[in-house]
Amino acid sequence: MKLKLVELTEPYAKEICDWKYDDEYSIYNYHEWNKASNEKWSITIEDKRKKEFSAVVNDYNNLCGYIRLQDKKEYVLIGIGLKPSLCGQGLGSTLMELLKQKCRELYPNKKITLEVRCFNERAIKCYKRAGFKIKETYKKDTPIGYGKFIRMEFSS
Repeated sequence: MKLKLVELTEPYAKEICDWKYDDEYSIYNYHEWNKASNEKWSITIEDKRKKEFSAVVNDYNNLCGYIRLQDKKEYVLIGIGLKPSLCGQGLGSTLMELLKQKCRELYPNKKITLEVRCFNERAIKCYKRAGFKIKETYKKDTPIGYGKFIRMEFSS
């Protein structure tokens, strides 16, 4: 499947809010659009969405995932989401290449950093294959309670 990055429009953002992951991955589920909007989640705020997010679509402009790039001065913090029905189908490498390419275009001299929950071994393997290295493990408070995370870094 060929993937490309395009603007994350409001209809795409609403679709992401409808995605439902199973089991332990349900922690990645967004609130439904109206609740996320009321709570001012970044994906619902047009300026933030246009500045930080990109949609990942196929040749038919069907939404397959999204990326988020946050400029944190010393580094770029990335976020990645893949449509639940597409997880485990080998698209991670393509998604990571799109993401790294976008980072090189927008932030050529910055480290690329991500954080991932420790239980998400599938994602950690994907990130390692893409050249990310584990830098630290830590706990932090999240909107749904404390979570254990790994910080990974890529230097081009």
